[in-house]
Amino acid sequence: MILEALEYLTTPCPRWARDMGYLTEAIAIRHRARRCRADWQPHQANTKAAILSAAHAYGPLPEITILGAGLCLDVPVDELSHLTDRLTLIDAVRLRGIRLPKNVRYLCMDVEGSAVALHSGKLASETPLADFDGPGLIVSVNLLSQLPLIPNRWSDDTALNQRIVHRHVQSLRDHKGPTLLIADAVRWTLDMKGAVLLQEDIAQSAGLPSPEQTWRWPIIPAHEAGKGPRIESDVGVWWL
Repeated sequence: MILEALEYLTTPCPRWARDMGYLTEAIAIRHRARRCRADWQPHQANTKAAILSAAHAYGPLPEITILGAGLCLDVPVDELSHLTDRLTLIDAVRLRGIRLPKNVRYLCMDVEGSAVALHSGKLASETPLADFDGPGLIVSVNLLSQLPLIPNRWSDDTALNQRIVHRHVQSLRDHKGPTLLIADAVRWTLDMKGAVLLQEDIAQSAGLPSPEQTWRWPIIPAHEAGKGPRIESDVGVWWL
């Protein structure tokens, strides 16, 4: 807890990201990733492989943009930097310790727009990815189910969750270049004995077809959950 507190105090980030809890969440994920390294490794390897497959399929590319870059644990930064003139990584927060090649930039921004809109009291843009609407590859990485979580805490709008998910998918579909979506297709909350407490059909609610590739990700495995619920996800890959 002391290390997390120090990291919170010394990490620069946008005001909205700090106020709304994005920095706190990012730091918590970093420490969970360390505790669950072995459990998460297959998921991270599969994600990297899917991204590289897309980059090779459409290369050479003028630009590759990664939405939801996070700690880059599931993003093959070095390999991608050799496949494009410019690699852009985007997330709400950039934690310290992420080293980047010269042709890579990391932008701290709200990729969907609802968080900044709620924080500022303004309306969210219906085209949040307009600045990246070029011929390059856009990849949304393990982001879709996460986008509504913090905005939902700041709003009483019961339709906000669905609106955020649909807007993100539509923004990806509207992109003029190639687009890859890697996201939770179905997520389960399980009790200590493995019984299903909650099943969330995220892909279906987002209007997505069956994914072209899937794998299981133990997001909160038993040793991390303790006496609390476990969380597992079937991650899917879609070309949009």
